Amino acid sequence: MKATKFAAARRLSMKAALAASLAISLNAQADDYPSRPVNVIVPYSAGGSSDAVARLVGQKMGEVLKQPFIVENRAGAGATIGTAFAGRRGQEGYTLLLADNAQAVAPAMFSHLSYDAVGDFSMVGFVGDSRVMLFASKSSGIASLRDLLQKAKAQPGKLAIGTGQGSPSHLMTELFQARAGIKLQVVPYKGASAALADLMAGHIDLVLSNPASGASYSASGKISVLAQSGAKRDARYADVPTFAESGIANFEASYWFALLAPSDTPAPSLQKLKGALQATLQDASVRHKLDELGIDELDPRNAGGMEKIQAESALWKSVVATSGIVTN
Repeated sequence: MKATKFAAARRLSMKAALAASLAISLNAQADDYPSRPVNVIVPYSAGGSSDAVARLVGQKMGEVLKQPFIVENRAGAGATIGTAFAGRRGQEGYTLLLADNAQAVAPAMFSHLSYDAVGDFSMVGFVGDSRVMLFASKSSGIASLRDLLQKAKAQPGKLAIGTGQGSPSHLMTELFQARAGIKLQVVPYKGASAALADLMAGHIDLVLSNPASGASYSASGKISVLAQSGAKRDARYADVPTFAESGIANFEASYWFALLAPSDTPAPSLQKLKGALQATLQDASVRHKLDELGIDELDPRNAGGMEKIQAESALWKSVVATSGIVTN
């Protein structure tokens, strides 16, 4: 009996010692983190808005945490290739994802994802968001959003709007049509740049995009900006009315950017990353460069976490269901 009690006590003692040793080891790892470079996966080719944001934010976070943040572009399949790679388990905080709206769109567009867009990731923080703008070709003769609504209702399906097939802008385009009560001819493109180039050439009539993508094209004088999202006009685009001002009160959309980590990232490391991102976004030079990209700061009290992505994904699933978009 005494031997049995002694053995049980010894096992408990060994378990306690093992737990203490593990805790010390984890604390030491947290103190050392990051002890080597951190990879930031961008699920798009180099040169786009996500790539620019990742490089800007990554450089400053590297300065804060004293280790380089290396941007790695892994494009393809509607951003799902890079996202799946970034979400792998066991990365210990050394692989992150610069996510955008595609994180919420993918579950609506792809029925057999190899990852859970919400469950496999933890939120480091939202970097910011930018307005959705409706651009029109000058050759279309469309003078305003109200003018567009009149023409579209008079001739359903005649006006052509370009969008990246299966992209966040594609689903925003479908949502815009539903909210406006109009039917447009949706022309698929590989991306926003190709659609905007054809818009400027007058091959299509409309494109929904972000300010940074459309700025250089609107400067040509061959396209105009009909409306911008948001509760009120952005001072940078003070002469552009909001969708609500032009008669579409319930079209709410934005292009957002967020830094995510795999869900098994150690909590102390995740907290370090959150602190570094907050410090980065408070840096005046970073804020200025984000402003130049048309990206606004998100109020951390209202930005939300992974639940925001989950709620947005539910919206896009309903849009796909009602619009008849073909999914993969």
